Amino acid sequence: MKRLRLLLPLLLLLPLLARAQAKDSSYYAKLKAPGVKMITIDGKYKVWTQKVGRGKIKLLLLHGGPANSHEYFENFPEYLAKEGVEIYFYDQLGSYHSDQPKDTSIWKVSRFVEEVEQVRQGLGLDHFYLLGHSWGGLLAQEYAVKYPQHLRGLIISNMGYSAPVYNQYRFGLYADIIRQQAAARGRQVAPDSLLELSKLAPLITKPVQDEFFRRHMLRLPAEPDAYKRNLTHINRQDRAPIFPVLSSWDFTAKVASIKTPTLLLGSRYDFIPASTYETMHQLMANSRVSICPNGAHFAMWDDPQHYFPPLVEFLKHPKRKS
Repeated sequence: MKRLRLLLPLLLLLPLLARAQAKDSSYYAKLKAPGVKMITIDGKYKVWTQKVGRGKIKLLLLHGGPANSHEYFENFPEYLAKEGVEIYFYDQLGSYHSDQPKDTSIWKVSRFVEEVEQVRQGLGLDHFYLLGHSWGGLLAQEYAVKYPQHLRGLIISNMGYSAPVYNQYRFGLYADIIRQQAAARGRQVAPDSLLELSKLAPLITKPVQDEFFRRHMLRLPAEPDAYKRNLTHINRQDRAPIFPVLSSWDFTAKVASIKTPTLLLGSRYDFIPASTYETMHQLMANSRVSICPNGAHFAMWDDPQHYFPPLVEFLKHPKRKS
C-alpha cells in the first residue's frame, strides 16, 4: 500500500509526460541545429530561436497561430540570405519547439508582447526589422506601439487591423463555398443565413474546409514539406483560451500611432481582404502596400516571386516613400 501511494503521483503524471515527449525526429534535429539559442522568458520558460545567415539587416520572424511554428518560414533564407539579411526564427511559448506549459494564463496578447521583448533582449537585437505573419502580424502591431524605439522597420504580412472586419469577409468566403457545394448537389442555401458564425459554423464540413484551404490558404497542387510540418506541429489544444479574445480584437484606434516605417504585405486570394491594407496605409503615415496577385494566406510559398522582392526592397530602403 505504501509503495502504491508513492507511485500514484507518478502514474498521474504519465499521460502528461507521454504527451510532452511525443516529438518527432525533426524536433530533435532542430534542437541541435547551428545557430540555435534557447531563451528564458517569464523567468521560468524556454523558447527556441535560431539565427540563420549573417548580415547587417536583422530580421526577427513572428509566426502565425497562435501556437503554429516557425517552420513555414524555412524558405526565407533562400530569398533573403544572399541579400545580406540575418534571419531569426523563433517559436513562441506554447509552440512545438519551445516549452508548452499547461497554464491557461499564458494565452494573453499582452503577455506575448512582453515575450517578444524578452526574446529581443535575449538575442541582443536593436534597430531591427520585425515581420509578423497572420497572428504574428497582430502581435507585431501591438509590439510596434509599445516598443517602437527598438524597430528599424515593421512588416505586417497577411494580417488586418480588425477581427470583426476580416472575419466578416472570411465568413463570406466560407458562405460562397457552402452555397456552391449545395448548388452542385441540387440544393439551395439562403445567402443571408450564412453571415453569422452561429449559423455558419455547423455547415463548415471537411469538404468546405478543404476547399477554403485550397482557395485562400495555399494555392499549390502539393504542400511543401515545411508547411506540412507546421500543420502537424500546431498546438491546437492548449491555445483555445485565447480565441475568444482574438475574435473581437480591434486595433483601429491604434493603427495611426504606428510611426515605424511599415510594409503592408497582402495577397489577392487571402481571407484578409486586400482593401484592408489600403485602409491601414491611409491611417499610417509611414507605410507602403504590396499585394501578391497570385498569393493566398501563405504567399511566401504560393507567390514568392511577388512576396520577396518588395520585402527585400523594404529591408534595404525602409524610408523610401511609396
